[in-house]
Amino acid sequence: MTDFIPVHEIFVSIQGEGPDVGRKAIFVRVAGCTYRCPWCDSSRTWTLNGSKKYSPEELSNILIETSKKSKVNYVVLTGGNPCMYDFTDVIKPCLDEGLEFAVETQGDLYPTWMGYLRTVVLSPKAPSSGQPDVYDKVSHYLEDIMAMLPRVIAIKIPVFGEEDMEFVEKYYNLIKSCHTTNDVRLYLSVGNDNVQEEGDISPRILAKYHELIDRVLESGMEDVYVLPQLHTLVWGNKAGV
Repeated sequence: MTDFIPVHEIFVSIQGEGPDVGRKAIFVRVAGCTYRCPWCDSSRTWTLNGSKKYSPEELSNILIETSKKSKVNYVVLTGGNPCMYDFTDVIKPCLDEGLEFAVETQGDLYPTWMGYLRTVVLSPKAPSSGQPDVYDKVSHYLEDIMAMLPRVIAIKIPVFGEEDMEFVEKYYNLIKSCHTTNDVRLYLSVGNDNVQEEGDISPRILAKYHELIDRVLESGMEDVYVLPQLHTLVWGNKAGV
């Protein structure tokens, strides 16, 4: 891990997916990622191009000031993959100021600072991504002592087709079999397979949402949360919102 954190953008919006959908949040979108998903809506973050490097002190000061101005105390670390960097000295001063943190990551890296977080969202990439499965790493994390801390843990998987549903059921069974004190939940979201489309994409997303609901209703899975990506319904493929 480096002694600086490359950040692509910092903005205030609402959380569009997962366990805190609809909640106001400060988003920190880092640059740099360990995966290359073909349908990624943030592919601009794959490299450091266009990012700004911050020291942990600089970034924590920005977040504290942004929180005071926006009256938002919930910070979402996203990317890219924020787990590539050391956020320890970003998070600690912010916690002292009453901020809470969440991370969104694909589940291939587990830095120790995740122990400070209120919400951990793991997003394993299904076969449609063409990326490696992290099942063994996620399984180990859920059984690890870190997973015994009182926090929200969610597994969030975007679904594009039937092959992805088989992948989903594997993680569903993992959650059902794990023995943690946490309420680990599974969230499924509609895969957006055209991240370049401009304008209103809500008809396409809602049609796919209907298909995903039907797939889940026909499955034997219980306790599954099926959501659209709320931001795609409101803003389409617009970045920075």
